[in-house]
Amino acid sequence: MAGLLDVFIMKDRMNHSEKPIFIILEKASILITLLVIVGLGMAMNLPYWGVALMFGLSLGPVVFGHYYFLYIRPILKQQQAKIEE
Repeated sequence: MAGLLDVFIMKDRMNHSEKPIFIILEKASILITLLVIVGLGMAMNLPYWGVALMFGLSLGPVVFGHYYFLYIRPILKQQQAKIEE
């Protein structure tokens, strides 16, 4: 499993060829996902502290999941392709 420093190094390595619109869309996707989680908590009629707890506990996995699929996985596939050659 990649550490936090590894994630930022991989993100910097991938960002050199990226357009700024993709970075904005990435952040928007994270915010929309978290908004859906808050909406689900409110739809379940949880108290406000329950919605906040649900939001707080899902913040890390949502952000790491987005970073994994957008930055870590492509680099791991590139490394695997180089190993197989």
